[in-house]
Amino acid sequence: MSNSLMGNMLVESVMEKAIKDKMKEQQAKQQEEERRRAARRQYEEEDEDDCDDEDLKEMLKKMREQRAKELQEAMLKKNKGFGEYREIVEEEFLPSVTKSEFSVVHFFHRDFERCKIMDKHLLAISQQHPETKFYSLNAEKSPFFVNKLQIQVLPTVCLFVNGVLKNRIVGFEEMGGRDTFETGTLAHILLRYGMIKVRKGSNDENSSDEDK
Repeated sequence: MSNSLMGNMLVESVMEKAIKDKMKEQQAKQQEEERRRAARRQYEEEDEDDCDDEDLKEMLKKMREQRAKELQEAMLKKNKGFGEYREIVEEEFLPSVTKSEFSVVHFFHRDFERCKIMDKHLLAISQQHPETKFYSLNAEKSPFFVNKLQIQVLPTVCLFVNGVLKNRIVGFEEMGGRDTFETGTLAHILLRYGMIKVRKGSNDENSSDEDK
């Protein structure tokens, strides 16, 4: 068995274990939160049942409705907000790519001009796609994953689905090999790989002439 194949198998095994651990942790948190919500609802209902004052009952009802409205607004705000593009360190890599369904990781070097260009485009795309997490990882400070993922060209953008590497964008080859490609070109590639969804008014709908 080649070293390359063994390396890929090791990475997949590590990621699979990390995903399972993360799923158990999330399931436990969800169960605890459901238990707390059920206890809180029961407490509020008992309070209302024990209350003979109609005005007080009405007040408790409005408080519950207001709390439910605030929770709903918080969820909408979270889902509607800008996406995330931030630099992570090697120790954060596995937790980051396993905590969401879609993750885009840019392996970069601080002194490489093309990495700065890739940063600019990924930042713009991330702000339109909260359904996907966008990260950058300093290749110089991440030798373990650079080796295991066989990163040989920078920038390299790795595309993960549930913590599993599905595709990668190496250098600027897919963008025509030019530094002057448009954000829409990169967005179109991510869309083709299934990493982002089409959003009305975004660069996804406006592919550049390079894509035609």
